[in-house]
Amino acid sequence: MGHGSAQAVVGTARRRSRDEGPRIERWQPEGIEGLSMFRLEDASRPLTTYSERYGVVVILQGAFDGWYQGGVRTFTAGALKLKEPGEVHRDVRLHAPVTLQGAGFTSEMVEEAAGLLGIRRPVHFVPVEPGRAPRATALAMAMHGALAARGPATLELEALVTETLTEVLATCTERGEVRVRERAPRAVRLARDYLRAHVSEPVTLDALAAHAGADKFHLMRAFRAELGVPPYEYLTHLRVARAAELLSTGMTGASAAQAVGLYDESQLYRHFRRILGTTPGKFARAMRRQDRPSGARAPQLPSRA
Repeated sequence: MGHGSAQAVVGTARRRSRDEGPRIERWQPEGIEGLSMFRLEDASRPLTTYSERYGVVVILQGAFDGWYQGGVRTFTAGALKLKEPGEVHRDVRLHAPVTLQGAGFTSEMVEEAAGLLGIRRPVHFVPVEPGRAPRATALAMAMHGALAARGPATLELEALVTETLTEVLATCTERGEVRVRERAPRAVRLARDYLRAHVSEPVTLDALAAHAGADKFHLMRAFRAELGVPPYEYLTHLRVARAAELLSTGMTGASAAQAVGLYDESQLYRHFRRILGTTPGKFARAMRRQDRPSGARAPQLPSRA
C-alpha cells in the first residue's frame, strides 16, 4: 500500500472551528495485539503530551515547532515523528492547524523486535530529519492509511505493521556500542523513573532530589533542560495519561482522580482539558463509542538476519 492511501486519509479530515477545538480519537485495531491508535485533527493551539509507549507518528496536515529530544524542532506535513516511553512532547508554536495520527507499540513488542534484529536495548530513537529515512517514512504513512480504515486484521495489514516497525528500528535508532551522549543525565533518569513509580502518591521535591542523588536546584534545571518541563508538570502529565487509561475502562472521573493522586474530580477536569484538549466525560464517552474487540494475535516479529 503506497502514499495514495495516506493522502486519502488527509483528504477526509474535516475542518472544525477554533471554538470547537481539535477532534481527538483513540482506538484499538482489531486483531493486532500490542498496538493502540491515536488521531488528532485540526489542532489550532499548542499541546503538551506524554508518551507511555513507543510511538510512530505521521504529520498529515499543518506544521508546528515542538520540543523534542532536548531541543525545538519543526515538523511539517509528511514528516515522521518517533516517541519513547516517558517522553514529554511540548508544542511551542503552530504554523498551521495540525492533523496527525500515531501508533503506540508496547515496550515489550519493540524490545523483542529489537533483540531479534540485533539492535542494542533499551531502544532509543534519533530525530528523523527531512529526507533522513524516506523508506521508514513511506512505510509509516502507508501503515497509518491502512489502520485508519479500522478494518479487521489481514495478512497484508500485519505485514505492513511489522515491516514499518522493522524499518524504523533498523534506520532510526541509536545502534552504536557507545552513544555519542547519554540520553539523559543520570539524576534526571532517576527522577523520571521515581515519578513514574509514584504516580498516585504525594511527591516532594526534597524526596525526589534525594532519590536522584542531586540537590533540588540542579535537578530542577537539568530536568527542564532535558525533558522540556519541570518535575511537577511531568508528574501531572503522568497522572492525566493514567487517568485516561482508567476512564477508558469505565471508571468514573471521581474515582480516576483519586486513583492517580489528584485532589478531586475538578482538578482532573482542569488538567485533562488543558493537556488533552477535551474533558474527562467527553473522552470517556468517545472511548465507549469506539470500543472494539481487541486483538487475536500480534504481528509476527522479524527474525535476525
